[in-house]
Amino acid sequence: MGGFIEPNIHPVLVHFTYALSVSAALAYLGALVVPEGRWRTSLRPAADWMLALAAIAVVATIAAGSQAYYTVAHDTPSHEAMTTHRNWAVPSGLALLALAGWRWFSKATVPGALFTVAALIVAGLLTVTAWWGGTIVYKYGLGVQSLPAASGPGHNHDHGGSGGHGSSAGAADMGDHQDSQGHGVDDTVDPSEDGHDHEHRADGSSENGAGAAVVPPGHDNSDGHHDPKPVSAGEAEIRDILAAVDSGWENGDGTPFREHFLDWPGARYFESGGENTGRQDLVENHVEPEKDAIPDLSLGFSNIDVHFEGDEFAWAVMDTTVGGTLASSGETLDRTGKQTVLFRKIDGNWQVVHTHSSSRARRR
Repeated sequence: MGGFIEPNIHPVLVHFTYALSVSAALAYLGALVVPEGRWRTSLRPAADWMLALAAIAVVATIAAGSQAYYTVAHDTPSHEAMTTHRNWAVPSGLALLALAGWRWFSKATVPGALFTVAALIVAGLLTVTAWWGGTIVYKYGLGVQSLPAASGPGHNHDHGGSGGHGSSAGAADMGDHQDSQGHGVDDTVDPSEDGHDHEHRADGSSENGAGAAVVPPGHDNSDGHHDPKPVSAGEAEIRDILAAVDSGWENGDGTPFREHFLDWPGARYFESGGENTGRQDLVENHVEPEKDAIPDLSLGFSNIDVHFEGDEFAWAVMDTTVGGTLASSGETLDRTGKQTVLFRKIDGNWQVVHTHSSSRARRR
């Protein structure tokens, strides 16, 4: 709709379809059960008019909904929800049209109990459809252009670091690395064998942009479902965390890790054969000393892909790049690799519970 109604007119039309259909069904029910008199005489024609208008509205609603299905930005979890919404909407809309046709061709007769029950069933189908429509907006953020800044008790959304959404620093990189001076458990790896082993996490903005689309493996994107688009609220939060962690690695700042990494007894963070055990070990023996080991550390990623398993578990996988100069030897780093980060939602906030990375010198 080009700035008139964003992202499309479907949310406007759908309210007319639902309100008119449900009101018509209730009016038919009222006309069936109220005593003979003015109310019954008034309810029947009112119900007929509302049903007719609902039938007209549903045609426009389904047309706009189809356009939205193929154009509105969405990620993998919301794609499944919007497909369920569509699968309820089309049969419900056809049932509504059939009901209106039934009434049109039998308009000379008074609607009986069978017709009223049919009207109530259609209203029920539309109610389920409406519930799924609300779910894809309020749970998955579908079609939402921006979210307000949360404030007040229980709404601390400061994700730390300078690399949050929209910052140039946080838009490119990631962090999880080893240095030539053997910080952290990287002492188990001989730095002389390959110079320096790195792999890092970051937000999803980098080369593909913060809103880069993720096409699930095997998913048919011929209809453009996964063209570049805004990410869901959950994915945006995870990318925001990765951006903060990225900034922490580059600046030797442990604050984002203390805020976003779950401090639990089984925490282990792997990197190219090395390991940090627990959040404190990771921060004090790896993250914070990194700035001295590689003062000009530059991290990058591409093809970041966030997946959700239910509402409380998620993981991000990505390609990584690492650049910089080792302070101890003057060696220049130019490495590429892979990174996996696991998340759990704890008390409403996503927390990192595990990372695993590996990298090697870039092949020329």
